Amino acid sequence: MGALRFHLKGTFGRLRCYRHIMAVLAKYGFGEVTGALRSRLSLRLGEKNAPSQVEPAVTAGSRPARVRLALEELGPTFIKLGQLLSTRPDLVPPEYIKELEHLQDQVAPEPTDKIMAQLRRELGGQIENTFESFDEKPIAAGSIAQIHRAVTREGLHVAVKVRRPDIVETIRAECEILSDLAGVLKSALFGHETIELEEMVADFTEAVSKETDLANERRNQLRFSRQFADDPSVHIPEVYEDYCTAGVLTMEYIEGIKPTNKQAIAEQGLDCRILARRVTQFVLRQMFEFGFFHTDPHPGNFFLLPDNVLAPIDFGQVARLSVQDRRFFNEIVLSIVDRDAANIVRCLEHDDMLADRTDVHKLTADIEQLIDTYHDFRLKDIPFGTIGMKTFDLFRHNHVRPPTQFTLMIKSMMTIESVATSLDPEYRLIEALKPYARRSSLRDFEPKQVLRNVRKAVQGAGELASRLPEDISALLTKFRQGKLQVRVHHEHLETLTKTLDKSSNRVSFALIISALLVASSLLVAQQGMVLGLLSFQTMGILGYIIAAIIGIWLVISIIRSRHI
Repeated sequence: MGALRFHLKGTFGRLRCYRHIMAVLAKYGFGEVTGALRSRLSLRLGEKNAPSQVEPAVTAGSRPARVRLALEELGPTFIKLGQLLSTRPDLVPPEYIKELEHLQDQVAPEPTDKIMAQLRRELGGQIENTFESFDEKPIAAGSIAQIHRAVTREGLHVAVKVRRPDIVETIRAECEILSDLAGVLKSALFGHETIELEEMVADFTEAVSKETDLANERRNQLRFSRQFADDPSVHIPEVYEDYCTAGVLTMEYIEGIKPTNKQAIAEQGLDCRILARRVTQFVLRQMFEFGFFHTDPHPGNFFLLPDNVLAPIDFGQVARLSVQDRRFFNEIVLSIVDRDAANIVRCLEHDDMLADRTDVHKLTADIEQLIDTYHDFRLKDIPFGTIGMKTFDLFRHNHVRPPTQFTLMIKSMMTIESVATSLDPEYRLIEALKPYARRSSLRDFEPKQVLRNVRKAVQGAGELASRLPEDISALLTKFRQGKLQVRVHHEHLETLTKTLDKSSNRVSFALIISALLVASSLLVAQQGMVLGLLSFQTMGILGYIIAAIIGIWLVISIIRSRHI
């Protein structure tokens, strides 16, 4: 697999990157956009520096498959972008999601001398002074960091996650290029699909910047450890903060079984039904109780320990939920379970998620049809993953834009249902989901919560009442001093002002032309000289010429504006 792993410094480095992108796009049958890409870059780099046109070489395979292959060859940053796109079924069609989910972050390990030098810089000393032993061969390698096994001076067996040298600068530069080319890449990779790639690139840049900060991952891991401290079915690896920096994360080494290893699970005597229930409870508790959840709970991010204990790893990708987000989610889930299409539409309208072009009647009918599809199903027989994908498809076709957190929640639950059903084919997430949503909704009506809400409302009203006399006095003072200003904003007022400006300018030019013509006609009929330099007739002819030039310019401007 090719990789875009060079330092992007100055025009030359960027030029190499642009050429590589054009070549890869052409290789996988997207050569139709290289001309537009070259024209765009020539404005930024100059005609001499712009990459040359590349002839397209159309290859076999569907467009989504070719998108995946192109992203793989473009390298780790583009792979991560594809992985992010695969988590947004509300924006990306299912055929693309299916292909992008196959993207693997497979990167060759960093050379040993470079990673050891990076580790010494981060920890501020020789490796021998920190670790009793350090295995230079990584046990896992990703595009941002790689993990090594080690033993500390205290005899602790640890996993050391080390950030790759210069990765922060490289990703920042590649994200800038992605942002610059988002419009062109959208056209190249996704054709006429309504995908807001510019917005996605902005979200991606923010997310990947957080992922390169291992101190942020350490804080996330510590927070999960506190939240699940009372849950014996979940073991969060301990973090050893004395051996951590922004570029190094040292944690407890976990020796466990992957959920995909059915043979080892059977040999260790683990109960798949218990494990299926626990992995879903782990995710649902995060969402409904803590409002802070892991957004990528795929099988590779879990280990299974004796006594059916779950050990999650890799806490770089998380999301936070506000109280409003959770209430919205509860309403949607309960409406789906209770088969209430009208309430779903009311929730979407209330939270301002419908576009101007959304047809509410069609949206309601589509939701009712989706619910009717599973009307006769028993609750335990409803596949959450299937209904989730159909919901996203429905949202996309009806121009509904749910919050990003909502999308990540649904996607995370679809992923964890897949993990659970791989362990226990009879397991259904939606059965476990309903009581969580019910409890979360009822929590708003608990006496403590009601009193808390009332107290906040009374406190807010009291503050408003106490400030009211002071605010009225200040308002009256400004009124007496003539300093009271009322600002009115009209949505189309600026457009109207510009139109009036253009119209008045054209009227002014028309008056000037008329004046020139009248004056020139009077001058042409006169005899004599002006200051002994020009005759009246010559000045009259010049006036005619100037009037003609202004008139022609005015006619052209009117025609170009298409308002005749």
